[in-house]
Amino acid sequence: MPAAPQTPRWFLDENSLGVAKALAYVRGDITWPGAPDGPVPAGAADTTWLPIIGRAGLVVLTRDKRIRSRPLERQALLEHGVRACFLTSGGSLDLFSQLRLWLRYWDDIEALVAEHPAPWLASVTRIGVRVFDTR
Repeated sequence: MPAAPQTPRWFLDENSLGVAKALAYVRGDITWPGAPDGPVPAGAADTTWLPIIGRAGLVVLTRDKRIRSRPLERQALLEHGVRACFLTSGGSLDLFSQLRLWLRYWDDIEALVAEHPAPWLASVTRIGVRVFDTR
């Protein structure tokens, strides 16, 4: 039986919709672009959804490694108080491998959210979770 819907706490980027839907099935606090009753429409540009997610206080989970190095998007992440975790493991990960990596470090990510005020950017790799930028 799917998890009961809750107020969203986690936002998965559009690049991992399969992972988002799998997590949403077992957790009721997951949303994504285009999710039913979600705050962001499908296909929204990063610079459009980042302020929405920052205002909502959601934590971003994404495999978009480039967003952290694009000046406008990185600025939007930090200016809008976004907390974001990036899968930065080498190579291309299929959806199941992405899901396994998120779940492997879920408790560490939860601790990071609890201990560090926004904004921050963190990498999630095969060896752990590490904050690499705050402001």
